[in-house]
Amino acid sequence: MNLGDRLAQQALTTGKRAILTATPPGIIRLAITLPDDSIQHFERQASGSESDWRAAEFATPGAGCIFDEPVTAAWGRGLNALTLAR
Repeated sequence: MNLGDRLAQQALTTGKRAILTATPPGIIRLAITLPDDSIQHFERQASGSESDWRAAEFATPGAGCIFDEPVTAAWGRGLNALTLAR
């Protein structure tokens, strides 16, 4: 399992809530709040598919880091499902 999949797995299985956030035109950005109140962001082109998600910014109080890691379609389906529920 790659890093993007691990981040998606953690977010999808332990996340408390998901919010679609403001983005530049043509980009879907999903923010998932984790149990410790850190937030993992995922992005893809609005015209993209479940295999086009990327793990992006991770933010926690007082720190954070930027990722640009691919998420496979297996975990991308879960991210897509959250965007459709919004």
